[in-house]
Amino acid sequence: MAIPPLRFSVCVETLFKDKPFEQRLEYVRDLGFPAFEFWDRQGKDMNITLALKLALRLEVSAFVGSGASLVNPAERQQFLTDINRAAALAFDLSCANLIVTSGLTLPDVPREQQQATMIEALRAAAETASDADVTLVLKPLNQRDHPGTFLSSSDEGFAIVRAVDSPNVRLCFDVYHQQISEGDLTHRLTENLDLIGHIQVADVPGRNEPGSGEINFEHIFGLLQELGYKGFVGLEYHPRIDATVSLRAVRALSQ
Repeated sequence: MAIPPLRFSVCVETLFKDKPFEQRLEYVRDLGFPAFEFWDRQGKDMNITLALKLALRLEVSAFVGSGASLVNPAERQQFLTDINRAAALAFDLSCANLIVTSGLTLPDVPREQQQATMIEALRAAAETASDADVTLVLKPLNQRDHPGTFLSSSDEGFAIVRAVDSPNVRLCFDVYHQQISEGDLTHRLTENLDLIGHIQVADVPGRNEPGSGEINFEHIFGLLQELGYKGFVGLEYHPRIDATVSLRAVRALSQ
């Protein structure tokens, strides 16, 4: 029995940046990719985006649900307001995932207390996510690029997802960030795949195209296929070469 191909999603914030936003979606379709993802709605007409998504028969895999801190109780209401608004848009776009991050570590507040605050925030937003049939995906970030961020470890992220205990809260496993933060990618993906809602990829160093650095993406892509990963793999990288050429090369790594 043939193994299904991976479902790649092109991040149109980092690829085709020289083109108008709407035109980037046409490039995604013309290259034969099934989906796209973006960061936020600022500067974009979501009505046009929805119309193009339908006309081009593309899926929206993910966008950022909120930039509010999850560890700071003072930002809780802003986070919930953001998620309510983003969930409504996700419902309209039939988008699978809303990406959230922890925010910066609070000085002089015990780490366990900050983690508990994050769990409470995610639990509070999980019902909204469920109503919109969307998944909140918690994304750890590495300390080199994001100094002071609270959540860098996928191991801690998986523990938080387990504690929230909602099918609408999962981890966004960014291979670039986790290679820098902790490595051991094969083990972490294999042991926790059921807790992963979205995967993003880029190579180390530089967050450039897979295949340009130290990560063995032929192995990573093959592993995800063997494990039966059914979610999207977001191509969130900065191409060193022509974007079209790089996307075709990345797709070839999975074949």
